Amino acid sequence: MRYILLLLALFITKVYSDDLTNSCPVDSPLSCSTSGDTSNSCCYESPAGVIELTQFWDYDPVTGPSDIFTMHGLWSMYCTGTSYPQSCDSSLEVTSSGSTLQDIIVNQFNDQELYDNLSKYWKDINGNDHLFWAHEWNKHGTCFSTIKPSCYTDYKTNENVYDFIKVLYNLWSQVPTYQWLSDAGITPSTTATYTKDQIQNALKGKFGKNVYFKCDSNNAINEVWYYYNVKGSLLGEGFVPIDAVSSSNCPSSGIKFPPKGSSSSGGTTLKTSTTSTSGSTPTGVPSSAYIKLSGMSGCLISGGTYYTSGTCATYRFSGSEDSVTLTSSKGSCGFDSSANFVCSSSTTAGSFQISGGQVGYNGNFDWCLGDVASGSGSTTQTYVKLSDGSCDSFKLTLSS
Repeated sequence: MRYILLLLALFITKVYSDDLTNSCPVDSPLSCSTSGDTSNSCCYESPAGVIELTQFWDYDPVTGPSDIFTMHGLWSMYCTGTSYPQSCDSSLEVTSSGSTLQDIIVNQFNDQELYDNLSKYWKDINGNDHLFWAHEWNKHGTCFSTIKPSCYTDYKTNENVYDFIKVLYNLWSQVPTYQWLSDAGITPSTTATYTKDQIQNALKGKFGKNVYFKCDSNNAINEVWYYYNVKGSLLGEGFVPIDAVSSSNCPSSGIKFPPKGSSSSGGTTLKTSTTSTSGSTPTGVPSSAYIKLSGMSGCLISGGTYYTSGTCATYRFSGSEDSVTLTSSKGSCGFDSSANFVCSSSTTAGSFQISGGQVGYNGNFDWCLGDVASGSGSTTQTYVKLSDGSCDSFKLTLSS
C-alpha cells in the first residue's frame, strides 16, 4: 500500500509540475501591474508589458483585400509607454529573408490554413511578404519574455516562432477595423472626409478603449494600433484592452479614407523619398534635413539638444516612413536612460516615424522640453523628449 501511495504521489507531482510548466496560474498578474507574482518571466510579460497590435491601410500601392486593414505586427513596449525593446536575441532569429518560414508553419507545425491566411492578410508593401514576416519576428517577437524556449516543457526548434505568428493572427482577427468603421458610416471615399472624433468614437465603441490611428502626409488614415496588457503568458492570449499610449497625428477634421487603388492627392504616388526646395518642408523620408521645433526659434544640434544660438545640425535619415533611423555627426540618435532624445556614438539607434514632415516615435509626434543639458542664457542646450501629456508640446519638423 505504501508503495502504491508513493507511486501515486510521484505521479501527481509529475502532472502538477508539467501543468505549472505548460500553463500559468489562473491568478497570474497582468503585465505592467505590480501586484501578484511578477518574478516568473514565463508567466508575466516583462519588462515590456504594453502590447501593440498594429494594422496597415495600404491604398497606394495596394496590399490585401479592399475591405481589410492588413496585419502589421505584434510589439511589446516598455510600461512607461515611451520606447520598446527590439532585436532582443539573435540566437532566436530566423533567416532575414524569411525563406524558412513557410517550412516552419506548413511542414514543421502542419498549419497550411494559417499560412494561407497570412499570405492573404500579412502583406508587405514591396511584395516581400516572407522578408517582412521575418523582420517582425526578429525585431519584435524575440523580445517577448513569456515565449522564450526555456518557458516550454518540451521545446521544439522554432516553436516560439510559430506560436508568435499564430497569436498575432488570432489577435488581429479579433479587431476588424474596416467593419467597425463601416458600421459607423465611415467608408472609403475619394471625396468624403472624416473627423478625428468620428474615427475614435467608432473604434472605441467596439474596442472599449481609445485607439491610436495614424495619418500619412496627405491626411489619409494609413495605420491603426490597438493596445493591451496581457494576463500570464502570451500563449494564453489573455489580452486586456487598454487606452492607447500614443496620440494620433491626424488633424481634427478633414481626414481622408481613400479606397484601395486610389490616391489621396489626385493620382500622385504618395510613397516618396524626395525633398522639396530649400527652406521648405521635405516630403516622405528625406536623405537629410534640419530638425526644428514648431512655434519656436532655434533647432536641434548634433547631440540632439535644442539650441537657440549657432548652426542647426544636419540629420540624415534612412528607412521607410514607419521605421526610420536618424544620425547626426555625433552618431546614431535614440534615447538615453532618462528618455531624452540624444545622438552619440554610443547611443542605440531608435526606430522613428516620419509623417507630414514631422518626427515621431511609437506613433507619438508630440515632444516637450526636458532638463537643461548644459550652458545658460543664450548658450543653453536643452533636452527634448516625447510628450507624456503633462507639458506644453510641440512638433519636431523637418526643414531643408
